[in-house]
Amino acid sequence: MTRDFAVVDVDSHVWEPESIWSDYVPSADRDAARNAFSRTGDRITLNGAPARSLSTSRINRFAIWRPGMTVDEIGALDPKGEHADNLGASDASARVADLDALGIAHQVVLPELFGEYFPAVADADAAAVLARAYNNWAMDLASASGGRLHPAAVLPLQEIDAAIAELERVAAAGMRSAVLRPAFYAGHGDSGNPVGVYFEAAPFRPVWRRIEELGLVACVHPYLGIANQEGTSEGAFVERVAEKLGIGHTVAEPVAYLQDNAMFVVVAAFHGLLEDFPSLKLALLHSGASMIPLSLEKAETYLWLSPQSIFAVDTPVCLEPEDVFRTSRAIVGFDGWDSAVPRQPDFFGEKAAWGSRYPHHDTSAPHEAIALCERYGMEAELVARVMGGNAAELFGISIPAYA
Repeated sequence: MTRDFAVVDVDSHVWEPESIWSDYVPSADRDAARNAFSRTGDRITLNGAPARSLSTSRINRFAIWRPGMTVDEIGALDPKGEHADNLGASDASARVADLDALGIAHQVVLPELFGEYFPAVADADAAAVLARAYNNWAMDLASASGGRLHPAAVLPLQEIDAAIAELERVAAAGMRSAVLRPAFYAGHGDSGNPVGVYFEAAPFRPVWRRIEELGLVACVHPYLGIANQEGTSEGAFVERVAEKLGIGHTVAEPVAYLQDNAMFVVVAAFHGLLEDFPSLKLALLHSGASMIPLSLEKAETYLWLSPQSIFAVDTPVCLEPEDVFRTSRAIVGFDGWDSAVPRQPDFFGEKAAWGSRYPHHDTSAPHEAIALCERYGMEAELVARVMGGNAAELFGISIPAYA
């Protein structure tokens, strides 16, 4: 398929190598950092104890996909056999070769293990060390890519001042975004909630403010949550229900990502996040785009049902969250099978951005998303925007103008 625009992949992942702990954590901090959170082979340590694995078989579905693999080929893999990870999950040269094979010009890169386990680290000092180590490794990965990889920084939200300090450090070093997991975090005052404070709540507002001031993109990205205490995010509860089904694999993936980001959209509408920070750059990733219109519509319904409570506060919020979202500096990621985007081009044309989920087992290639858009008659200029232009504009990535 020929095209005259550059593809920017807004949602890709790494599988963090053990070298982060051996080469990037200072020797004086290594024991504490490894005890707080570390990977040794297939084993994960979290807060001094073994943590639940993300895998239920010998297939590492978070790093198994390679260009050209089909759904049937993934499904035919022997769950008891040995399967090598895609080298592109942690090696820049292998990843760039995959980008060339796929026709992807640039890729926003997000953590995997640091997204799932790192928010649960209890030792705030160790969390700051680990965040710095991951971000340094990610910057080296980007440096080795010839400017085509754009990693999102992880933040030690266990301690607000440390998170802001790391934000300022990575921004000065040239990173363009930070990843924020929509979940509850312990250690931030007495909220009355045993699992902690929601990441959008008042204690975290200084972090959101600093992200806006620095011009970084806040990548709101949910994770499975199956290793978390139940209640921090949806995954742990979903998996507890799924265990009763006896189906042999997790079901959090089709549920937790969508629910966690949908919850954030509603909470942000009720709390006026995008009104308080009108210049905030926001990317809602890995949950599909179809949940956005419904979440905004439901938020609007219940805002109008309780205007007396909205206007009783010092800073009332807009009762039209869709209008707020449309005028914000926000995008939402969509997959190669998310038909909501081409079906609603008036809404998504300037708000959607394609993401591959590389190298997850459910990775989609750009030609699939382009074919989806064309199948529903999306205008060529809008196809170029959702396949690269919108993401490039938000993340400050230089690409050729659409011809």
